Amino acid sequence: MRFLKFALLTCSFIHLCAYVHATNYYVNSKAGDDTNSGTTKDQAWKGLTNLQKDHFLPGDSILFAKGSTYTGGFIFTSSGTAAKPIVFSSYSVGADIILKTPRTELTPYFEKYGAGPPPSFTNPTWETLNGNIFRIEASYIVIDGLYFHDNTNPPGSDKNNKNVQKMGAVYLALNTRYNTVKNCEFFHTPVAVKVKGTHNLITRNYMHDASEMMAYSWGPIAIMVVSGHNEISHNRIENYGAYGGPYGSDGGVVELDGVDDDFKASNINIHHNISVNNHGFLEIAARNVDSVTVAYNLSDDKNQFIGGGGYKVNVFNNTVVRTREPNVDRYIFWTFNPELTFYNVRNNIFYISPDLGVFGPVKKVTGHVRVSIGQHPRSNNLYYSPGNKNPVGIKPDNSDLIADPKFIDITNRNFRLTPSSPAKGQGARLGYQHDLDGYPVSAKKPGLGAYEFPIN
Repeated sequence: MRFLKFALLTCSFIHLCAYVHATNYYVNSKAGDDTNSGTTKDQAWKGLTNLQKDHFLPGDSILFAKGSTYTGGFIFTSSGTAAKPIVFSSYSVGADIILKTPRTELTPYFEKYGAGPPPSFTNPTWETLNGNIFRIEASYIVIDGLYFHDNTNPPGSDKNNKNVQKMGAVYLALNTRYNTVKNCEFFHTPVAVKVKGTHNLITRNYMHDASEMMAYSWGPIAIMVVSGHNEISHNRIENYGAYGGPYGSDGGVVELDGVDDDFKASNINIHHNISVNNHGFLEIAARNVDSVTVAYNLSDDKNQFIGGGGYKVNVFNNTVVRTREPNVDRYIFWTFNPELTFYNVRNNIFYISPDLGVFGPVKKVTGHVRVSIGQHPRSNNLYYSPGNKNPVGIKPDNSDLIADPKFIDITNRNFRLTPSSPAKGQGARLGYQHDLDGYPVSAKKPGLGAYEFPIN
């Protein structure tokens, strides 16, 4: 009996050691081999095949050599923990090798141990995982500092097609939780990140240049979300969206995708993002959405700022500029369902072309058409449209400030405030600590828009 207890304790200790001592795994498309152990830079794997094995433990890191490239995708099913997430990132040749190697002899070391740009990933083939590259079917995963590019569009593009629901260069599958995608770049990816799980964080990524329609009524979308309790913050998104389709224009930065069969996207926090030349910032393409907060974003885009119906959509301290052409939508806010739409709009700056309005009168909906949203709770907002006396789009009330916000340089699209801006100190206190630049927000008299004027 004592021997059995000793054996059980020994097994438990071995398992605990394996858990505590996390492993780095290395992947190098230029110098690796998939028959290697993968546990040292000299024994790196070559491709993505070994990543589909369910043998990774909490705290492990999977590191790709800088300058390496990969085509295809993989399904990852090993979960980390809150204290020990599994991390995907990169590595490069160490300083020890650089210091002891003559410059003329460094080239083979750069290839063997990595150097140069971030590892790059593409999947141009729909037959491979529907174009997914990282399909994450696990929790507590961190994807940090990688480059994704040139993903496929879905086949069979028509109005009844649901292949767009399967898209996502990084695809966080249903029932996954607490995953983070950060510091990555996405280029020409029709859907950069698809979020079907909860409590995920998409932050500090650069997503840009996707301008082809995916399907009959679908433009490219940087971030598609179908589940609740997710955060999208501190990203920069440029040139997402396309002209065409039944609405004249479609796509953009974030879509809460109600067409997806698993849609339950409430409690979404979208804050401190920079959005430039996209076909809309947020679309809520579903009924029965509640508790969405959109705060401290710069949206220098085309078409709507927020479209679609949602209950308790908080719109706080955004700078919304609509001077790019052509704008297909005539109002900054629109909805498919006026009776299910409730916005709370405070502390924003709206700077728009003379032919546009911010809200617009409510119209009876006939069929599936976009209409303006009419009167909603609002206060401490500034509106400006050169040559247009009523940029609000409905009858102004005492809470509406119509004035030139006096940006630093509208021509060069610097939308920070000058010292003489009427937006300075005119906001309601909403509890935010930092503006879009990271400056502290005044606790007593916050400014309007995404940029708090720095107090010297």
